[in-house]
Formats: sequence, structure tokens, C-alpha cells
Amino acid sequence: MLFGAVFLAFGHSLFQDFAPIDDTLLVRENLAIRGFSWANIRYVFTHFDPELYIPLTFVSFQLNHVLGGLDPFGFHLGNVLLHAANAWLVYLFLNHLLRSGRSRSSATKQYAAVGALLFAVHPLHTEAVVWIAGRKDLLFTFFYLLTLVLYLRGREVFGLRGKIYYGASVLCALMAMLSKATAMTLPIILILLDWFASVAEDRDLPLQKRVYFINKTPFFILSILFAFIALSGKERIVGSTSIIETGIVAIRSFGHYLWQIFIPVGFSVFYQQRDPILDAYLFVSLISLVSLISLSWYFRNRKPWIAFGVLFYLITLSPTFFNFHKGLISFYAVDRYAYLPSIGIIFIFVQLLSFLVPKQSSPSSHGGGGRGEEVIFTIGIVMVSILLISLSRHQTRVWDTPESLYAHSVAVDPASVPARATLASVLRQTGNPVEAFNILRAGLAYGDDVSYHLEAGNIYASNGQVGDAITEFTKASQMKPNLPEPLFSIGYRKALALDPSYVGARVRIADIHITRKALDDAEEQLSAALQWNPSYFGANMQMYRLRMAQGREEEAKVYLEKARELRPQDPALNME
Repeated sequence: MLFGAVFLAFGHSLFQDFAPIDDTLLVRENLAIRGFSWANIRYVFTHFDPELYIPLTFVSFQLNHVLGGLDPFGFHLGNVLLHAANAWLVYLFLNHLLRSGRSRSSATKQYAAVGALLFAVHPLHTEAVVWIAGRKDLLFTFFYLLTLVLYLRGREVFGLRGKIYYGASVLCALMAMLSKATAMTLPIILILLDWFASVAEDRDLPLQKRVYFINKTPFFILSILFAFIALSGKERIVGSTSIIETGIVAIRSFGHYLWQIFIPVGFSVFYQQRDPILDAYLFVSLISLVSLISLSWYFRNRKPWIAFGVLFYLITLSPTFFNFHKGLISFYAVDRYAYLPSIGIIFIFVQLLSFLVPKQSSPSSHGGGGRGEEVIFTIGIVMVSILLISLSRHQTRVWDTPESLYAHSVAVDPASVPARATLASVLRQTGNPVEAFNILRAGLAYGDDVSYHLEAGNIYASNGQVGDAITEFTKASQMKPNLPEPLFSIGYRKALALDPSYVGARVRIADIHITRKALDDAEEQLSAALQWNPSYFGANMQMYRLRMAQGREEEAKVYLEKARELRPQDPALNME
């Protein structure tokens, strides 16, 4: 049933292409995922993506490539199957939690199945399932939940079997963190599980099973290690935000995801953070957060499932609070970040159902009244599931094309600067400059922004209007003097001084050096560019030009072949 529901909700994605966000960088033009080889495996385990350390996710992409090449169907199918497997693990996890609770309902499996079904078809999970690069969230959640299920199973048995389950849970924790370092919250959740069992079951666990750090030591070691690795890749992003900014985003994120779990509409790939501190949404989120924490504390002994669900939600969401800058974009939410945390809220919901629905509605009940209530309960769940599946199918279709994806984001939030600027960029690249300008011009009604001038400059430049392009880039630079993007279009060296990892700037500088026959300077820039990103198409093409200019034709062919691997259909590659 779960697998069928998943395919009903997200099966349309099987016929979609690669998404315009990161799929090209991480999959389509990433030579390191093209099959299993020692060089490819070594590369993905020794490099970031370029910000995240996700080697096991890349290994899963390598498996996709072995089975079906670069056909997006196989990658989408992998995501859908992973989501279905996660829904099954959610069922196992919820079933165990409900059996530990005080409701003692005879319909525990029924309520666990309801929770798993809600998880399986909820439109909030569309981004994680439909976006191929979202594989990292699906994969780390798979191993995360498997860790929890194995740990719980090991706690129920003794002797060698218990040790095997425990060892397997540690191994799965490692796999989760190799998929995405967000899994670093695992040891805290394991402690939370032990606390919930001890309180909910009204008994003291054996000393080695109590809420102590002893059997969590391997998990904490892994967590600390991968937290350090994660910070290494996100150092600039984390360092660019203050504690106050992080706190504001954390509060806003908490309320946003909670709202969308219960009111599943208004999804977007951009949730721009632009509101003042005293914004109403922030205030409501803060009140909700304080209320839920207070409620959890008050009922911590009588109804520990409230505290468990709220804490699971907050703890698993917490690593995302330090990641809300992406280039020019400052955002307060990303749909896929709520993929795992939503399980905590779903648990509270199904636990409430187990209390509120009369006991006669359980499968073991007898009597006409109980049977009628059971039918009503079943009809209600079916209707909610159908509604969620319909919403998920609609949201999945939003990802059909880059234009439909970004146009939807503009429709959801007309004031969204990144949504408008990106949609204008897509329209420019597809030969619709007038429509692109109209999109930017309409955005000015909500306020001016540097992104509008950057994209306007790009539109002018693509039409050969160099003077107008420079004017727009200069305006953008004046608005944000420390921003490398406008300087990239005017003066590449200044852009590079602001951001040494700006591969595009290095490639353009190298292009100028090659034209001027300054080959040593060109090699310095291209070597650095390829060190930052070996799969950057422009860097490989310029290195081909450089090697040809140096008379090193055999080496030049290596870079030309690599460029052909990255973009087999590119007309610029019809050369020898």
C-alpha cells in the first residue's frame, strides 16, 4: 500500500528531466559519478560537493550510472524507491514508539500505518523526492531511520543478538553521516529514545540501557567528526551569519514547516528572508515555539509523547539553521529540510488519534456502533490521503521545466527577488529577453534589488548592448561593493579577490591571458580553477586551448575529451 501511494503521489517525476538546481553540477556534468572506479570512489570520498560532504550519495549516483547511464529516469526512480523505503521505516519506527506509549491501543499497527501513509504522500516532501540532487536527504534519512529501528530492536533482546543489532546501528549511523552530515543529531535522538522508553513504560531500564552516554560513545564520536567535516565545507556560510540572524531564522523556520505540515500549500524553491525582526510571522512562530515547549515540559511525565515529538522535530531540524545563505539569497526555509523532522509531528498526530478515536474503532472491537465509527475513521483517512496525493501530484508537475518551477515560485511570492531573477535568467537563456525584462520590471514594485540589475546587465550583454550592460553591473556593484558577481562582469580580478573560489572568474581571466599569450599566468588560473571544480566545462575547454597554444597536443586532447564527456552535444566541441 505504501509503495503504491508513493508512486501515485510522485510517480510523475519519473518522466522529468534533470532539475535546473544543482542537478547539472552534481550529476549531469559530474565525471566522478560516471561509474564505479577507484579514481571516482577516491574522488567522492576526498572532496566536497563543493560545500557538502556527501560521498555515499555520490556512490548511489555512480550506481545509477552503471545501471542506466545519464538517463534521468533511473535517477528519479532511485529517489522514489528510497522515499518508499523510508515510509516503511517510518511505519516500523512509529509502531515501536506507539507500543511504548501509554495508550496501549490494540490498533497500534493501524495508527503506525496511518502515520507512515501521511509521511509517504505529504506534498512537503516533493522537493526531496522529485529533485535528483535531493537524494542526499532521502539517503541520510534512510540510514538514520534504520539506525533508530536497529537500536530499538537491539534494546529488546539480549546477548549476542543484541550486540549484533547495536553494531549494525553504529554502522548505519556511519552510513547516514556519509550520506549527509545532518545526521550528526543521531546520538541526541538515541538519548531521547531511551528517555521516552523509561518514562512511557513506567519502569527503570537496566543500568546499561538507561539514559547514559556510555553506549552512545561511538555515535558521539562519529557526530563530532562529521560536524567538523561539515563546518569545513560551510565555513564561509556559517561565519557570515550572526547569532541573532541564526536565531531569527531558526524561529521562523520552526513555524514555517509546522504550518506547511498541517496546511500543505504555498510550496516554493525560494523562501526569501527579508522581513524585519518584528514581523508577524516571526512573532506567531515564537509564540508557537514557546507554547509547545511549555506544553511538553508540563506533560513530560504524564504524556511524554508530546515532548518526544516536539524535541525530535526541533533536534533534527537544528543543523539546518546554520545554512540560510546561498549566493545572493538569504532564506528561512527549504522544503527538503523538513523531510526527517516531520516524523516528530506525525508521531504526535497519530498518538493523538489513538487517544481521541474511541477504542471501539479498533479492528478487534465488536458491535454496530464501533463498526460505524471504524468506517468513519477509515473514510476520513482515505479522504485526507487522496487530498495529499492530489497536492503532491500537482507540486510534482511544478518541476516539469525550469520555467514552470520558477514561475510557480513567483506566483507563490510575487516579491521574491531570487524567484524573479532566476525566472528572468531562464527566459533570457531560452531567447525571451523581452519577457525576462517584464518579469524584472514587475518586481520593482516590491523594491529594488542588486539581483535585478545583475540580470538586467546579463540580458543587455546577451543582446550586444555592452554600454547598457556595464551601467547595470555598475549599479549592482554600487549597491553591494563587496559582492563579486557584478565585478565578475566588469573586472574579473576584483571579483576573484573577493572570492578565490570563483571558478568562473578564473576561467575568464585565463581566457584573456591565453589571448594575450601570457600562458604561464593562464595556467596558474586554470590549475586553481580545476582544483576547485575538475568538472567545470569552461575550465576544461580553456585548458584545451592553453595546451594547444603550448604545443602540448596530447595533453590538450585529454581536456577536450573531458569537455566532450561533460557536454556531448555542445557545438563548441566540433574541433580537433
